Amino acid sequence: MKLYSSLVLVSFLGLAAITVGLFLTIIVRRAIVQYREREFASRYREIEVELLKLLGEPGVDGALALADRYAKFPHVLTDVLLNYARSLWGGERAKLSAIFDRALRPRFRSDLSSRRIVRRLRAARLIGFFVDQADAAVIQGLLRDPPIVRLAAANAIAHSPSTEAVPIIFRAFETDDVTNAHAYKNAFFSLQLRAENGIREALRKPLDLEKLEILIEIVGAIPIIALAEDVAAFAGHPDKEIRLRVARTLGSLRLPDMLPALLRLARDEAWEVVAQAVKSLGRLGSPEALDVLTQALFSRQWHVRYNAREGLLNMGEAGIARLDQVARQTLDRYAADMAAMGLADAASKGGA
Repeated sequence: MKLYSSLVLVSFLGLAAITVGLFLTIIVRRAIVQYREREFASRYREIEVELLKLLGEPGVDGALALADRYAKFPHVLTDVLLNYARSLWGGERAKLSAIFDRALRPRFRSDLSSRRIVRRLRAARLIGFFVDQADAAVIQGLLRDPPIVRLAAANAIAHSPSTEAVPIIFRAFETDDVTNAHAYKNAFFSLQLRAENGIREALRKPLDLEKLEILIEIVGAIPIIALAEDVAAFAGHPDKEIRLRVARTLGSLRLPDMLPALLRLARDEAWEVVAQAVKSLGRLGSPEALDVLTQALFSRQWHVRYNAREGLLNMGEAGIARLDQVARQTLDRYAADMAAMGLADAASKGGA
């Protein structure tokens, strides 16, 4: 009995010691974290004060001196430069670049090619602000990284006032292996309208079909109305997937001037292209598409008939009149059934 009591006491004391040890570890760790945060904030204010003073000075000598003094605090210096790079331009921005080149660029390049994802993620935050032509090859690899790194890179480019990174991204896309092409989607989408010139130039080059599909798709996803004509030029492309994406993108842009291209696609030899073109014509809502949409109700493909029905419903009274005509005919019961369902939908929505 005494032995059992002793074992219980020893176990209790051991458990208590472990608990106390864990508690003390948490306290010490929290104290260290808080100390580092205070040190970081203090150093940040120190660098910020000096930076604001030298921004009004001529030349970059002051900037280079600041870089030399604080090169041993790369994380703090990086945060200061990033925060100010978003709002400065011209000569003031050049001073930030001088500081970065002097104190951080070697580390930046090392992080870009590091095997550790944390370091590559840190480098990704900077590529939109202090990118250099010499970094193009490494950035190309960065855009093939895991999604978290690619998103950080795309976000940096999107929020940077600089245009230097944009051509590098497109050159990397054009020269990279086609199997990596989809990795660039986030970067292109993040650029929004700033991607216009890069996409226009790329569309005029002999790209792989998959890359061409991505560019056409992005135009509709952003959307970039100014590139409608560039996209419509591919309406007669020999590849079915290209024509399909052209039809989808033109529907997203919803420009009346694109009616001829969509009418051409609605007569395509591939039913998948026709289905998408009919859907886009419905979005366009042009009365000139009534005949094509009506004829599409007689297609052998269910998807074409369904999209034609939806398109005619979008046309209002004129479209409903066409649905009524087709529902009454007896030559094609599949067309009649689809038209009748369209009329039922219109009636239910009208009643609601």
